Amino acid sequence: MTSSTAALLEAALREIAGPDAEPTSMTVDYGPAAEPVAAKAWIERSTRSLVFAQAEARTTDGAMVAAASAVFRRVSPT
Repeated sequence: MTSSTAALLEAALREIAGPDAEPTSMTVDYGPAAEPVAAKAWIERSTRSLVFAQAEARTTDGAMVAAASAVFRRVSPT
């Protein structure tokens, strides 16, 4: 359960951070054991070089399974 939950959260965070951002750190806090069905991510703040994002994984009835925060570094195409 935890591996798939972390993967679901990471995918949501990567999508919201954008294609030009690479992860530098990610923290996951797990709640009660349950199978998540959806993850929602949002950007807390961003600078010219960093993106700070948050995400939650929830069950169909809305119960939170896990929450994550991540920092991404923007990279310029070479």
